[in-house]
Amino acid sequence: MPAHLARIGVTVFALLFAIAVVTEHQAAGESQLVMTGDSQAPAVIAAVFERDGPRGVAGFQELGGAAADPTAVVAAPSPGGGIVVASWYGPGFYDNRTACGQTYTPEILGVAHKTLPCGTQLTLTYGARAVTVAVIDRGPYIAGRTIDLSNATKLALGCTDLCTLRMQVAQ
Repeated sequence: MPAHLARIGVTVFALLFAIAVVTEHQAAGESQLVMTGDSQAPAVIAAVFERDGPRGVAGFQELGGAAADPTAVVAAPSPGGGIVVASWYGPGFYDNRTACGQTYTPEILGVAHKTLPCGTQLTLTYGARAVTVAVIDRGPYIAGRTIDLSNATKLALGCTDLCTLRMQVAQ
């Protein structure tokens, strides 16, 4: 086998392994790191893991004396905001009671979230569209997803079945 094909194979394997590890950590609720091309990022990551351990990158900008670009390392979104993966739920749940006590219909605007209190207002942004909705249910129960959109919320945002959007707790 030519050497360049072997290198490509090793690179593909390493990328797939990294994706699997990040997915497992995200499903377990652990923080993940996103690196840019900044040459200081590896030093910042090492310092963060030395100080906070593998579960946290909170406060990475406050490293003693580290002159790091704050965009070099980004913590995974907290339960209250950030870039999240959203799916939607609908048929099979219609006319059932939500965890927050409402009757779930195709017309209801809202989202399901595992930990935010019922009634918490969230502003969701997908492309140029934004909508503010309440947490009305619990879920999703699929690893790697943060919220489940109701059918009406999905249509209002113009999302596909699975989309990446910005979520912020409304003020």
